[in-house]
Amino acid sequence: MAIVTEDGTGKSDAQSYLSLADADAYFTARGIAAWTGANSTKEAALIAATEYIDIRWGDLLKGSLEFTDTQALLFPRLNVYDNEGRALTGIPQRLERATAEYALISLSQSLMPNPTIESSGKVVIEESDETGPIKETKKYQSGYLTKRPYPKADALMACFIVGSGTTRVYV
Repeated sequence: MAIVTEDGTGKSDAQSYLSLADADAYFTARGIAAWTGANSTKEAALIAATEYIDIRWGDLLKGSLEFTDTQALLFPRLNVYDNEGRALTGIPQRLERATAEYALISLSQSLMPNPTIESSGKVVIEESDETGPIKETKKYQSGYLTKRPYPKADALMACFIVGSGTTRVYV
């Protein structure tokens, strides 16, 4: 079953910001061999990446929905401009690239993993075990839960985020 790709018309059944064919072309052009697997696996990764973008960045996006009554995803948007002041309409190339990058990560790990929480309520961020003479180490997260950074994909998303400044990434 092929995924439904948002094409900038505000589809009510869209599942991804990037088609499988375009993702394949993106990674082929960059010589990235890790983008592999059955088409259904790669489509699932594109859907996971799109969901991640909408959940992770949704409350921080510039502009507003273009098709408020119909569109399933958070793009296309109105009143979004890049760092040079150009209007970003439809499904901008940077959004497609970010989707590809998050999808690649999604092939090998969860983009939003559930944290390991001990009965004390502490979040475990690192754990090691040694058998002789017994040594066990745990590191805990302090403060609030933070979101895992994905530098390249996050940088591609920067121009869509309120207060993101002038972050520039050339890929």
